[in-house]
Amino acid sequence: MRIGLDAREAWRLQPRGVGIYVRHLLHEFGRRDHGAVAADVEFLLYHQRSLPPGELDLGPNLHAVRTDLPGGRLHAWERVQMPWRMRRDHVDVYHGTYNTLPPRWRLWRGPPMVVTLHDVIVTWWPADDGDEFVRYARTVTPRVVRDAALILTVSDWSKNDICTRFHCDPQRVRVIRNGLADAFLAGAPPGAGDAARARHAGGRPYLYSPGAPLERKNTARLLEAFGRLRAARPDLPHLLLVSGLGGHEPRFAALAAAHGCAGQVRFLPYVTRNELIGLYAGADLTVYPTRIEGWGFPVVESLVLGTPVATSNTSALPEAGGEHAHYFDPESAESMAHCIEQALERRAEWDRMRPAAVARARTFTWRRTAAEVLACYREAVQR
Repeated sequence: MRIGLDAREAWRLQPRGVGIYVRHLLHEFGRRDHGAVAADVEFLLYHQRSLPPGELDLGPNLHAVRTDLPGGRLHAWERVQMPWRMRRDHVDVYHGTYNTLPPRWRLWRGPPMVVTLHDVIVTWWPADDGDEFVRYARTVTPRVVRDAALILTVSDWSKNDICTRFHCDPQRVRVIRNGLADAFLAGAPPGAGDAARARHAGGRPYLYSPGAPLERKNTARLLEAFGRLRAARPDLPHLLLVSGLGGHEPRFAALAAAHGCAGQVRFLPYVTRNELIGLYAGADLTVYPTRIEGWGFPVVESLVLGTPVATSNTSALPEAGGEHAHYFDPESAESMAHCIEQALERRAEWDRMRPAAVARARTFTWRRTAAEVLACYREAVQR
């Protein structure tokens, strides 16, 4: 079986989201000890960029295929190049990893296609209107849902959203949850949390929030909630560390000042995976204030490292946290502040819950994810 795969996002120097998803799949598909991958399965990894040697360690059954076509703004790579490449390369099944698929040509229908719709939030969330890819996704998603032999998504909430908004048969949708990197499953190295506390918080206790500048990530409301908490509890010793704002720190620093908590908030630059593990491990609480998500990586990442989480009670976040997280209304700074305060006060309760929380989080592995994705390839070919 020859599988074509959209690997463009994996060929970024600092991959995020989809790129991390694809890299983990490629790692598992290339493992010689992976029982689910037979010797006769070959992967063609279509990409556009170059990477430094050694950036990606591909197994012998994975072949990088760099292919490009001018006209990126017209999405010519996917709309023109890929239908031709799939036919030329005799692909048995194609996997669109980035919420989209190439169109089918009228005179050549092409192989069965599988698409990963991580979520379809961008097709209806109002604040994302100005993004060029969002406009493209809103145009093509109905076709993608129609053309896919199977649709993969990462939560029951996302499955329901896809089926409701695009009138899709639920029998064509498979929920395959994301995994956790081996570095998270291995646990934090001894002293990693103490080192993070010393480096980023001057040895003080802290809350950690993996943020983003997007409006729906809700970092602004977190700053308001933290300001409320500090006003009600001026003796609170905790700092708030926020990462992931990508150059937008001045805007959020002004918000922190407006809410009276500028002296207790630290904005961190891009953090590596090892630094991220230390930040989770050293925190007294992880706060993930996002308004809506198809899954919740920070929730399970924090839990697997033994750190409690406060997050939103919306979308797929309760699926990620299960009974082991604290939940708030993301539209209410008061609810958020109260939840954070309660989580900090219930540390003894968390200490009893921690082993079960860690054990559940450890069930989310990329090996299981890859095996389930491969089974979908086989099913698509049979269908």
